[in-house]
Amino acid sequence: MTMNMPRVPEGLAHLWAKSPVAAHRKAQTLAEHTWEALMRLSELAHQRPDLPALSGQPRLWHLLFWTVFLHDWGKAAQGFQRLLRGKERRWPFRHEVLSLAFVDWVTADLSREESTFLAAAIATHHKDFDDIEDYLDEHDPDLDPLTFMLKEITREDATALYRWIATCAEHWVDALEMRPLGVTCPVLPPLEQALNGLTPQAIRRHLHRMERYLREWEETPPSAENLRLGIFLRGLVLQSDHLASAGWGALPDPRLEANAILQTLGLSRRRLYAHQRTAASVGGHAMLLAPTGTGKTEAALLWAVNQRLPRLFYTLPYQASMNAMYDRLTRIFPEQVGLLHGRSTMAQFQRLMEQSYAPEEAAKLAQLLHNRSGLAYYPVRVFSPYQLLKAAFQLKGHEALLSDFTEAAFVFDEIHAYEPDRLAMIVSTMGFLARTCGARFLVMSATLPAPLRAALEDTLGQVTSIHASRRLLAGLRRHRLFLADGDLLDEKNLNQALEEARQGRRVLVVCNTVRRAQQVWLWMRDHLPPEIPFFLLHGRFTGHDRARKEREMLQAAGLNPTDHRPLVLVATQVVEVSLNLDLDVLFSDPAPLEALLQRIGRINRLGRRELAPVYVFRGADEVFRRVYRPIEQVTHTLEVLEEHFAASHGKGVVLDERSLPRWLDAIYTGAVLDAWQKEYRRAAQEFQRIFLDSLQPFRSNQTLAAQFDRLFDSTEVLPESLYDDYLTLRDSDRALEADSLLVPLSWGLYAMLVQRHALVEGERGFPPVVRLPYREDLGLDLEANPAMEDDQEE
Repeated sequence: MTMNMPRVPEGLAHLWAKSPVAAHRKAQTLAEHTWEALMRLSELAHQRPDLPALSGQPRLWHLLFWTVFLHDWGKAAQGFQRLLRGKERRWPFRHEVLSLAFVDWVTADLSREESTFLAAAIATHHKDFDDIEDYLDEHDPDLDPLTFMLKEITREDATALYRWIATCAEHWVDALEMRPLGVTCPVLPPLEQALNGLTPQAIRRHLHRMERYLREWEETPPSAENLRLGIFLRGLVLQSDHLASAGWGALPDPRLEANAILQTLGLSRRRLYAHQRTAASVGGHAMLLAPTGTGKTEAALLWAVNQRLPRLFYTLPYQASMNAMYDRLTRIFPEQVGLLHGRSTMAQFQRLMEQSYAPEEAAKLAQLLHNRSGLAYYPVRVFSPYQLLKAAFQLKGHEALLSDFTEAAFVFDEIHAYEPDRLAMIVSTMGFLARTCGARFLVMSATLPAPLRAALEDTLGQVTSIHASRRLLAGLRRHRLFLADGDLLDEKNLNQALEEARQGRRVLVVCNTVRRAQQVWLWMRDHLPPEIPFFLLHGRFTGHDRARKEREMLQAAGLNPTDHRPLVLVATQVVEVSLNLDLDVLFSDPAPLEALLQRIGRINRLGRRELAPVYVFRGADEVFRRVYRPIEQVTHTLEVLEEHFAASHGKGVVLDERSLPRWLDAIYTGAVLDAWQKEYRRAAQEFQRIFLDSLQPFRSNQTLAAQFDRLFDSTEVLPESLYDDYLTLRDSDRALEADSLLVPLSWGLYAMLVQRHALVEGERGFPPVVRLPYREDLGLDLEANPAMEDDQEE
């Protein structure tokens, strides 16, 4: 929605809301910014016309309209106007607190609760309540900050603000088409009464009412029903204000249609698999279980558009897979898709540079795309589940996140990739969003063990199970499994992998730790013929080197390579879900069955070749106990595989997709099931008590925010050998690329590096520097300190 004001308020052109962003640009007046914010609110409201019913507040859009209308009126203070014009260095007050002086003008027909929540959303649209509660304190009139603030509103300006409502509001409501949504104009008090009501006592009355609510919530946490109004009010005010301030204009109109998906992918409804047709007709939560290569993504998108909701969030566990999905969805929904993860700005920058943008232009556009993805701009977004958890951890602005997640469709791809404690947090948050915010979820995977399926059903309630047809599964015989003796790193086993490559095959070797993968790669480097390319992929490369490697591997061994040449790819767990590879033979460390099935899914992916051999080695190094907990997941997997392999009399087990779910369920029995359920229940109960039960609007929780960083964010370090390159990039027009020279590390490994004096803390915004060798072909080399190599790939 882009339109001019239907009626411009008189006498307010001198009041600014925003300073000029550049020398050649004009300042934005208070009326102009308010109109922009109300246009964004109107767009958000028309995307979710049923939100009042969900919130339990029939007048939700009415309250929001007047909250946004008044939210910046405190900027009329003369001191603030001097600040905007560069005539003052600072204004020592909060303009949003001053805006509370005008609330009584629009609340004659509102209940006390409605008035209080409206005022709370205005007062906290920049700062949490805890940051403004000093204004609650009573002062001598000569020292009262509220008195000083109110004196800076001239009688002439206050009168012009009053007439703004009296002469313009009706026209604005109608132009924005918000009257059908329940927005009406208030009965204003007489002008003199309104002006005389601009007092410190009026402001403090609203603050005290807010404080009482927050104190009650601390003693007795509010129910989800009581949370909704505060969450939606503050959340949608934040969204409207931030979108207006960004100056991007009208929001994209959600155009999520099944025909667009089918047409872009070149599919007809007649050619869809049965599980894809089922997904396209299901309403509500769903679980989709289908093997790799059977169109799960297409099925998920058809499910999502059938929900007829204004938002789609596509969640994936790894940045590489998020980047790839962003590219894929952008082709289906042009200009509708955002990408959000810790390195999404750099990913967009690199994408733009490949399209021949100049570095400065690419940097600006990449930052713009990132900012839009972080706000409620794009109707489709690709992100990780950890972005979802920011709301539950009550990070600053969590109400805006929760409002954005309201009445949204979520696709969770490869949810099995998370250990039980993090999985419990994710699933618990899904349950909260389903109950409180009307969100719907589809979880899909080739491998969903029974306890995870049960946890999803218990949390979400009614869940439709969608399965690939037995007829389709019967035709998917792509692999022959062998159990092999010894350790994958034994010389004879590495020689077998080498021979496969010499015979012209594309070989995948998957190790459970980075150090083991580096050892295999070094051995292959010394033994492979020079004409056979070989690759190493793990999580301890710089972003630049990893992106380059992934591009090269996809070109050499993607789903549709230009030719079929031999190669060797050595990788860790990052290969399980991050890349659409299609190789000929697998050599793998032992792992839980769901991880093994994902590794196997990189082999003969499309089933166009004869049965492909996959070798899993029996030797279980002690290090695997620190990689997979409990280790019984690995030992039970080997026992199940051993039973079937023995029945093949050494000829190899032809993997039947119809049988694999039973194999997986057989793993989760006894000690494995007990350990999984114990850890999951403990984490779910703790998360519910500490996080979801303490959730409140109008304030964030900095203690929990710090905990979030430690739990979910890895850190990054700069290899000492790349320090000069980093400085050169930071001082160039390609400064965004500087961070592509950093290596991600878990916090546990980071702490051990500190303990061993291998890390120098960064200064003045510089990253920590690691004093260990780094090579673009090997990655960060911890071999000099092998005791430190004990954490799972992340």
